[in-house]
Amino acid sequence: MSKESLYPARRRAEILDFLRDRGQASISELATEFGVSDDTVRRDVETLATQGSVDRTHGGVTISADDRLNAVIPFFKRIHANATAKDAIARAAASLIEEGQNVIINGGTTTLALGKHLATKRGLTVVTNSLPLPQEMYSRGARELYVIGGAYRLRSQVTIGPVVLSDGAGVPRSIHADWAIIGVGGVTDEGTVWTSSLPEAGMMRSMMDCATHTLLLADATKFGKREFAEVADLSANTTLVTDKRPSKALLDHAAEVGAQVLIAEELPLAE
Repeated sequence: MSKESLYPARRRAEILDFLRDRGQASISELATEFGVSDDTVRRDVETLATQGSVDRTHGGVTISADDRLNAVIPFFKRIHANATAKDAIARAAASLIEEGQNVIINGGTTTLALGKHLATKRGLTVVTNSLPLPQEMYSRGARELYVIGGAYRLRSQVTIGPVVLSDGAGVPRSIHADWAIIGVGGVTDEGTVWTSSLPEAGMMRSMMDCATHTLLLADATKFGKREFAEVADLSANTTLVTDKRPSKALLDHAAEVGAQVLIAEELPLAE
């Protein structure tokens, strides 16, 4: 889709977001991605370089070290936003996981909070695209822990790629899990689950397709929120785990399709 008609400031913001995810790109790659001329991209890059957001290279551009650091910081700041709710949701979700099971966990601050609550679950096989989660799971409940490869998404500290793993011979193999544990960006009253990134939405859906059951983690601030990319709809094999009771419309829809809703504030505090 051509973006030549975008206001320059908006286009530059989108170019910067693209570079934050990719790290670097050539002028021609950016021109193709944004449907503009090479000259337009060069002018945008010069402006971003003057602002200190990018560094020019021969024939291309990289994200600046300062901007890269600033992109990482917001993720770790988000860990502390609604921390009590996220911890309650993580505790409730962990209560459903049995020892020895296989789980796929997507990246995010709520799923990151799950790590410590899986400490008592022995023999787990954990697959994730979250880069911080392995450190949280180290010497805890995981018997084996795999990180899915792919492109590095700086702002959310995840990888984006096919939900497959390579065997000992380097051959990609499909995987199956008992649970997919998915932190989401929004859940509408109609039971549609959303996130902010199209590539992440596709990966989250693939994780769900690999699992027998899905735990969708969403604090109450996500209710009624429709983000950019649709992930999936509630179904009979999904359980929505949240901190507070959602709207009657969402509860009615969940009951209609056979989805469960687990409300952390209504559970005992002890695990």
